[in-house]
Amino acid sequence: MTTRPGLRERKKAKTRRLLQQEALRLFVAQGYDHTTVEQICDAADVSPSTFFRYFPAKEDVVLMDDPGPYPEEPEPADAGDPAEPPMTDAVRATLHDLLARRVGPDPDTTLARLRLAARVRSLRARLWQHQEAQVAHTAALLARRAGRDADAYEVRLGAAVLVAVTTETLMYWAEHDGEPGLTALFARALDRLGGLRL
Repeated sequence: MTTRPGLRERKKAKTRRLLQQEALRLFVAQGYDHTTVEQICDAADVSPSTFFRYFPAKEDVVLMDDPGPYPEEPEPADAGDPAEPPMTDAVRATLHDLLARRVGPDPDTTLARLRLAARVRSLRARLWQHQEAQVAHTAALLARRAGRDADAYEVRLGAAVLVAVTTETLMYWAEHDGEPGLTALFARALDRLGGLRL
């Protein structure tokens, strides 16, 4: 059973969403480079120190989300257990989770943010800077699903591949105005990853 977040957590989430909404509105209206953090703060009625508590840099208001922890996974089956899912199932489930978490509950807003990232060089560079932390989280999730050590070379390599595939899938989706849809792109990515083994 999922516990509802407390009042403080809900207020923090609301402030984060408001900052992102106002930032995106201003970026679309007057351009990313011509919008300052101070203007975003004025629009959201918060101080710059509040902004930087949520986002380390201006780029992050476009790129960072707070999706919460990964859902709890069941313990992997023992090696040799016929109920153990094939490694490809672990890869498939992890790629699905990565895409779902990056898109979030509002695909239209995510698409608008990614379109902006595709056009602004500093945003695209920052997007790739985020990869290292995502690879570590993905390796932990993949290892748990596959019953492997998160520090195993094959797991780390698989995690890096999945994070790169997720980023490229989302950027392609944004650069082509949401067509084809993510479901179709997801299926194509899985076809290409058919040989990925842990």
